[in-house]
Amino acid sequence: MKILAINPPVEDFTAYNLWACPLGLFRIIEQFQRDGADVEYLDLLDGPDVGDDSAQPPKHRKDGRHSYWKRVRKKPEELSFVPRNFFRFGADKAKVRELIGSREKPDKVLLSTGMTYWYRTVLEIIGVVKDVFPGAKIEVGGIAATLIPEMFEQEGVKVHLGKYRINPDITGTGSRFVNFLKFFPANLIEGCPNRCLYCSSSIFYPKVRYMNLEKQVHDLENWSDVSDLTDVAFYDDALLLKKGKYLKTFLDRLDPNKYCFHTPNGLHLSEVDEELCEYFARYNFSQLRFGFETAFSRYDNKTDLKQFQKVVSLLHKNGFTSEKVGVYLLCALPGQSVEEVEKTIDIVAETGARPYLSELSPVPGTSVYETHLKESLLDFNNEPLYQNNSLSSFRSPSFNVEVMARLKQRLDKIYKAQDVRAKK
Repeated sequence: MKILAINPPVEDFTAYNLWACPLGLFRIIEQFQRDGADVEYLDLLDGPDVGDDSAQPPKHRKDGRHSYWKRVRKKPEELSFVPRNFFRFGADKAKVRELIGSREKPDKVLLSTGMTYWYRTVLEIIGVVKDVFPGAKIEVGGIAATLIPEMFEQEGVKVHLGKYRINPDITGTGSRFVNFLKFFPANLIEGCPNRCLYCSSSIFYPKVRYMNLEKQVHDLENWSDVSDLTDVAFYDDALLLKKGKYLKTFLDRLDPNKYCFHTPNGLHLSEVDEELCEYFARYNFSQLRFGFETAFSRYDNKTDLKQFQKVVSLLHKNGFTSEKVGVYLLCALPGQSVEEVEKTIDIVAETGARPYLSELSPVPGTSVYETHLKESLLDFNNEPLYQNNSLSSFRSPSFNVEVMARLKQRLDKIYKAQDVRAKK
């Protein structure tokens, strides 16, 4: 069987690669490769051939983070009220058709999906594939496919809800396409035992499953030998489960002086103890990112203020200065006050950590989605474009554009003060 696997381009107000890759698609590719299929991977978002003279080229950091090829495009009519530039990230429409058209006709085309509010470029790719390869089977899976399947079912393609059925030993890190990444995507634990009211993890993974650690160690070492690179990003929703038992087992099999580890997903504060902080320091973890959300009215039961303060103290003791302890705070939650967010920002900064504001993106299937819909100034249920976190100030009755600008100015002052102290 000949298969073409495609990672679509994105249209949004902003997009940046914080160690992102379509790991789920890589797992499927690895499965088909093991079964003897001829698989070609076409990355229309971040591939080597998506740029041209009409686009702004990406800027790369040494650790694997980077911007995308991008060009300004006209906003959809539904977003005309937003006073910001709108961009096409990855291949433009002409390049999409050129790159797809240059491939041999496949028996099957697999399309990954990201955020729900990126659905329109997926529909565009479906149309191009139907036109270029009439008769080829098209299957769509991933985040948006699971959360808003009706958007793709109306195109007459097969939509996979939740996880694609894969051999339990498949991790995606054994696919040969991982060797082209500038970082290694590690995933030790699938799913999360918490059931936070704003999170979709349990929709995709009803049960927690532990991945094959030995295989990922082997794949990581092989990737590093081939690429001569050493940055590793964890894709886990619950990386520190059971006080970091599985993380420590993974790390114990590696040279502590070889790799640099990154945690873009929010880590659970309740799992952190002194031994785990020592592991973070010994194994060269860069800035740690923790999910704290708010110091007051909570939509989860993961932690509390006392636990947060204790963890930050332990991290400082192990050499993690303020700029290396990042804390995600959620704002524009239903019923949340501006004062609550301001106070939480100050509490985090005073504790000696760096607060990062995450604007709410309502996720279909979660409790917060339904609650927020009742108060929202935009009908994001009928138009997924409005689920974008960049539009939180246009949906929320409390966190308007002026309020968000003030909060971001507050954060900017905190960062500058912390940077000054760090240089002393």
